[in-house]
Amino acid sequence: MHTKNLKQQTKPSIRLLMCLFLVAFACITEAWSQKMVTGTITEGNASEVLPGVSILVKGTNTGTISDFDGNYSIEVPSDNATLIFRYIGYLTQEIPVNNESVINVILAEDVSKLDEVVVVGYGTQSKRNVTGAISSIDLEEVNKDLPNVNITQSLNTVAGVQFIGDGRPGQSGSILIRGQNSLSGENNPLVVLDGIIFNGSLNDINPQDIKTIDILKDASSTAIYGSRAANGVILVTSKKGTSDKPSVKLNVFTGLSEAANQIKLLSPERYLERRLDWRSQTGQEANPANIANYLSPEEAENYLNGNTTNPWDVVSQQGAIHSIDLNVSGRSESINYYVSSSFSNNKGLIYNDEENRLTFRTNLDFRLTDWMKLGVNAIYTRRDLSGVEGGLRNAYRSSPFGTFFNEDGSPTRFPVASEQAVQNPIWQAYFTDNEEISNNLFSNFYTELNTGLFGGNLSYRLNFSPNVRWSHNYNYMRQDPNYTENLTSASKFNRNDYDWLMENIVTYTKSIGEDHAFDLTLLYSRNHTEYETTTAAAEQLSIDGLGYGDLSLGSVSTNSSFAQKTEGVSYMGRLNYRFKNRYLFTLTTRRDGNSVFAENNKYTSFPSGAFAWIISDEPFFKEDSAINLLKLRLSYGAVGNQAISPYQSLSLSDTERYVFGDGGSSSLGVVTSSLGNSDLKWETTYTTNAALDFNMFNGRLGGTVEFYDSKTEDLLVRRSIPVTGGYSSILTNIGETNNRGIEVLLNSVNVKTDKFEWSSNLNFSFNRNKIVKLFGTDLDNDGREDDSVANSWFIGQPVNSFYDYVFDGIYQEGDTDIPEGSEPGFVRVKDLNGDGEITPDDRTVVGSGTNPRYILGLRNNFRMGNFSMSVFVNSLLGWEAPFNLINPLVPGRSLNQLDAGWWTPENRSNNRPGLNYSNPLDTNWYMSRDFVRIRDVSFAYDFDQKTLEKLKLSSLRVSLSAKNLYTFTDWLGSDPENGQGYDVEQGSDDIYPMPRTISLGLNVTF
Repeated sequence: MHTKNLKQQTKPSIRLLMCLFLVAFACITEAWSQKMVTGTITEGNASEVLPGVSILVKGTNTGTISDFDGNYSIEVPSDNATLIFRYIGYLTQEIPVNNESVINVILAEDVSKLDEVVVVGYGTQSKRNVTGAISSIDLEEVNKDLPNVNITQSLNTVAGVQFIGDGRPGQSGSILIRGQNSLSGENNPLVVLDGIIFNGSLNDINPQDIKTIDILKDASSTAIYGSRAANGVILVTSKKGTSDKPSVKLNVFTGLSEAANQIKLLSPERYLERRLDWRSQTGQEANPANIANYLSPEEAENYLNGNTTNPWDVVSQQGAIHSIDLNVSGRSESINYYVSSSFSNNKGLIYNDEENRLTFRTNLDFRLTDWMKLGVNAIYTRRDLSGVEGGLRNAYRSSPFGTFFNEDGSPTRFPVASEQAVQNPIWQAYFTDNEEISNNLFSNFYTELNTGLFGGNLSYRLNFSPNVRWSHNYNYMRQDPNYTENLTSASKFNRNDYDWLMENIVTYTKSIGEDHAFDLTLLYSRNHTEYETTTAAAEQLSIDGLGYGDLSLGSVSTNSSFAQKTEGVSYMGRLNYRFKNRYLFTLTTRRDGNSVFAENNKYTSFPSGAFAWIISDEPFFKEDSAINLLKLRLSYGAVGNQAISPYQSLSLSDTERYVFGDGGSSSLGVVTSSLGNSDLKWETTYTTNAALDFNMFNGRLGGTVEFYDSKTEDLLVRRSIPVTGGYSSILTNIGETNNRGIEVLLNSVNVKTDKFEWSSNLNFSFNRNKIVKLFGTDLDNDGREDDSVANSWFIGQPVNSFYDYVFDGIYQEGDTDIPEGSEPGFVRVKDLNGDGEITPDDRTVVGSGTNPRYILGLRNNFRMGNFSMSVFVNSLLGWEAPFNLINPLVPGRSLNQLDAGWWTPENRSNNRPGLNYSNPLDTNWYMSRDFVRIRDVSFAYDFDQKTLEKLKLSSLRVSLSAKNLYTFTDWLGSDPENGQGYDVEQGSDDIYPMPRTISLGLNVTF
């Protein structure tokens, strides 16, 4: 009975085992019949690899994408399979496998849907599939005609980006993306070099090494960088090898510079006229025949002897720029290399101002197997800014009748020695030995693994990026032999920075049929930063000649050191999903932790989401329409700003001397120097973005119209508190700012024939910046939140606003409303509260602030045969600044030499006061900084193939270019755009002039 039952139970079990065996055998047979196909995908001329190309086995759900080097590998079921290669902007290809195991593909460009690959952070995407606000610059193309020593000089071509150049050699200037978010924190964007956060200066990077710059502007695209991305992100991608054989390139340019808009100083004749007018208006004798009696002894002697000096000629020098760059690059199946070295010399416009920069770069990628590669990217920069520049402020205040040089050729200390009111603009620079050198060694070592697991493309990348920076600034003021007084001084400043970043990145991409595709990116990273400084200084050294070598020879005035460390950790996830290749979704979240905050706020998350709809791919859209691409983008997200120093959440201690008990000698004690705040947290910016991308007439016209609205909360500011507690202020989170704007980008191919091409690029942006909230107090009980007058922060007004009296012209002779204490030639201001008196209550917000509301740029490119020409014009409109150079003169002495006109009884100016006006209200004159500038003009010639063959060269190009050619503006200063960051003192008299540079360039490829 049991045996029978056992036999009956065994039969179905055997059948089941046999079925399982047959299924397993079929699977093994199928797997055995599959084969692996590998290859590299390049563009039409086979010189550039294409990452992100979609490869699909026709008729199946099996697919993959090419990696960053254009390589791919995919399993196919048999030799009869067909591979489909798709890439936006290129024609789709279908290639039978046959018996091939290596299939290299060259994709041809599709002119009807021209597109490009953009870097999006931790990867790349076709621009067609991008859901966020990203703008790109092909710097390799720009550098062909416009030699740059600083990559920031190309940022003015991007809508929504404001770059304020300094004019000084070696200065990176200031960059603002979509307005100013923070009241007192950092507003510069985050810089990422080859996928790694870069803590150095953009001026450390050789522009000739850079291929592209991608700028992330909305929260959807920047959220992957979390707490450091509130001000936008600049992604810099360096060059790699593109040719199968070694390519050697030499780039050389040289040029001369002069001040593009030199301030108009008083001529000697106008200087004397001003002196006479001042004496006349102050009731003194003003007889032209006695002018020598009204001057100082030194001025009178030079006047009588006919000796005059233009102070600008004393403080200025001929500017020049020279640069040479040499690079070697290439690639093979197992290695990709790019090695370069460059040297540039930039001589500024002001006496003794110069920068020398030396760079070395190495990009090496090794493919060890089909599934593993490793590499290193490294850059070393040495910048030498030694030398103290002349003083512009003193030049603008010096008398043209002063004595600027001694008989031995050395500069005098005071051109008018009897008054000693203004120091010679080059005296300190001449007698100071200065050595200022900075070094930056930035590197990244990586390992990348790729596999076809789970039916897709799975990759893991490990980055380790150490960065070392060390710099010093040594000064020694030598003794002027014309003085017996010991004027020597010396100082030494050293700074050492070290940081490292370790990133673990997992990426998985998969296509499911022809309708679904997604990629997932996961990140875990840690970072560490530290720096230390030491400072020492001494005065009146007993031995002149040892310089800063032995500070103990003088009276030590400074002796200090400082050090700090921070630690950070981050987690990030990003999912991109495409449905039917026209509905695009992106979800991102990043969680950051940082040691600068206390335990209760050490971690914060920054989520974002975006959606894009390619309307032009809908079935209802006519294929013969003039519109080739129409895409709608929507996004919302949050990013942060952690730009505060470490230890701010803690109360800090310092040393002070005190007397204990009945007196006597003091003792050294420890006191609490600042009050901590354990509730400090990140500033957070929330941004809504909406955009419409379009391409028409087979690529002849394209562009983007974009709208954004962002608010920044929990602003980090130092708030005043009652001093009864022993402290005057505390760092805290308060308030809210708002930035709202529109950006427009248009690209057009106006004419395109076999002999002539003309294309244009237009960008326009509008930004409205305002403060929404501050401290939330209403101390005066007027029903509205209080402003912060001391900081010039006002509810509903721009972050950088001016608070002053409203200028209402100049009192003229015959006016009946001249108040007591004023007279004709004095400034009239408005009585805003109507109480009949001018008091501080009559002040108000003046003008529109220091940041322009409108930014426009237009580039036109022309090509005729081997000749090409490019012209770029840009304009900044809707901003103002106080112009202090036309403030009233110091009574009895003309210290300000700007020839801007002044009121006299004969010249009844209604804009400039008389020379006897003493400015009792301490008000400013405000001028528009609006301008239109011809910024770049270039001409270039590419030698033809026949000539190149004779010279045995691959390419040869010569160019002539001009920067800052001409500026149309009413601004009376050296330059309306130039300034010290976003400081409101744009009209101060030490602003560096912007250089006009004419350069000759040569590009050779061997």
